Amino acid sequence: MRARRDTPPKPNFRVELKELIAISNIAAKLKVLAKTDIRMWPNKNAWCEFQQANGHYICNCLSLAHQLDELVKGGFLKDYLQEQQDEALVTRGANQGHEVPVHEQVNTISGGFSGGGCTASE
Repeated sequence: MRARRDTPPKPNFRVELKELIAISNIAAKLKVLAKTDIRMWPNKNAWCEFQQANGHYICNCLSLAHQLDELVKGGFLKDYLQEQQDEALVTRGANQGHEVPVHEQVNTISGGFSGGGCTASE
């Protein structure tokens, strides 16, 4: 039985995948797997530009996705990534500030006695 490989997250690149894999310094880091007859979701009409084979589209190519994920984690593709939406929201949120200024931090403990009075320790 084959080991299941989880699909890595799909980053947003500034260029399409087929253009990205055509860039010489990126193409040199990618390894096309040997062709096999095994297809998980065979689709005669689908063409993968990375593996140069029918069976799936390049956007669904697990081999390419895993290799690109490693290159993204290593920082090699940082110039080809679009700005992360989460980072943009954090930056915008930091510039807006609070409606009411925050002057100090107040820590509280929830539970227990809140009204005072006699306790078991007295």
